[in-house]
Amino acid sequence: MTPYSGRGLYSNVLREVLAKIKPTPQERRKVGLIVSKLLKALKEARRYSPVEFKVELEGSVAKDTWISGDRDIDIFILFPKNISIEELKAYGLKVARICAKEVGGEFRERYAEHPYLEVFLDSYRADLVPAFSISDPKEALTAVDRTPFHTKYVREKLDPRSRDEVRLLKRFLKGIGAYGAEKRIGGFSGYLAELLIIKYGSFLNVLEGVSKWRPFKIFIDIEGYYNGVSARVAEKAFGKAPLIVIDPVDYRRNAAASVTLEKLATFIAASKYFLKRPSLNYFFPPKPPSLDLRKVLKERGTTLLMIELPCPKLPPDILWGEIYRSMEGFRNLLRTHSFEVLSSGVWSDESNEVIFLFELLRGELPKVEKHLGPPVSSANEDSFLEKYLRGRRALAGPFIEGGRWVVFRARRYLRARDLIIKEADKVKQGKHLVELLKYLKVYEGDGALKRMESLEPELKEYLIRWLIKKPPWLEPYEGRGAVG
Repeated sequence: MTPYSGRGLYSNVLREVLAKIKPTPQERRKVGLIVSKLLKALKEARRYSPVEFKVELEGSVAKDTWISGDRDIDIFILFPKNISIEELKAYGLKVARICAKEVGGEFRERYAEHPYLEVFLDSYRADLVPAFSISDPKEALTAVDRTPFHTKYVREKLDPRSRDEVRLLKRFLKGIGAYGAEKRIGGFSGYLAELLIIKYGSFLNVLEGVSKWRPFKIFIDIEGYYNGVSARVAEKAFGKAPLIVIDPVDYRRNAAASVTLEKLATFIAASKYFLKRPSLNYFFPPKPPSLDLRKVLKERGTTLLMIELPCPKLPPDILWGEIYRSMEGFRNLLRTHSFEVLSSGVWSDESNEVIFLFELLRGELPKVEKHLGPPVSSANEDSFLEKYLRGRRALAGPFIEGGRWVVFRARRYLRARDLIIKEADKVKQGKHLVELLKYLKVYEGDGALKRMESLEPELKEYLIRWLIKKPPWLEPYEGRGAVG
């Protein structure tokens, strides 16, 4: 039977998507050649290592759940667990570099929990990852040590049909912006997508199940380690997580720990609306329309504030942790000084620049602000009166209103731009971003719009989507039932 032939209008969409994302025989041959070349070079590099190791292909290529055009290959260099972490790093990077030079690829060191090598060869990227060879996932010394067990589990559970179902789910998650476990995204990992197909059996079954999910009340335990305990009971073991999916190879681990509430809610909503009106837009979102940003902001009557900093050289997850910390610091600073933040966002190319974006209700405030003082006859009454009777900031008062002292005082900052320039170093910031505040640039209103004219296309596209807000998959729909 043709896939989805009995699922009405879904079948047309899903057949078209699968035709686009399933690797072609030519792609498979090319990937196979590159994998063989890398594995051979790594095995030959054994003579340069003082410790024996083995090499294994892992990830989506090994599981045959990869998507056409995704040119990522994961190869693990597995060392015995009786060596130290420092030795693992040193020996692993040494043989990885030898391998990269042998195959003629360009390479660079990257860092997650520990360093690995990123090799670029014939337009493909391969991660050569040092890890410990263990016999039981519970013996894992680093986060990546479980990966071979994940690969083995998924390969045993998926057949050729269900591997295509995984491809559909991965492409769907990518299309709605919820794919990727890294901190920058906070979404669903490839392994988690595979587990959902194992749990529900097909892409459409996943969406039908997910459309009924409720955040903080979802507990999936494929292997039944917890004998069907409720999500409330599971909180004791895993904390209050929006989604709990027990890792089948290690019952102590939540395979969905990276998923944020926002990405979970996005997945639930997109699943629900796809079932009502299937569309290619969920898988391949269209480019945002060209917009006159000046006109958009003028119609809203809001002000765009742009804060620009150089990007520190950090591993991506550490970098984005610091970026989000700084964004929260800027947001709190603006709110503390009565600048109402309608929306905030941040963009970075992870190498050269970080740009924080804030849409403010107003970028400039009146000179006067109302400041509430202590209740009459309270301990702080005298100091408050002394401060404002002698000071220069009081424009009216002090006076009594509702049983407490009040004063109209002059604002310290009338413009959001001035506030950021003067006070950025006084709020919580990412550790490494603090060191770069001397290079801070702040643009506001027309200045921000003019700066945008010189920005790269990727950032402009992000900015347009950020201003539009509506996800590209959320189209008008008719009726309430599923189509088909």
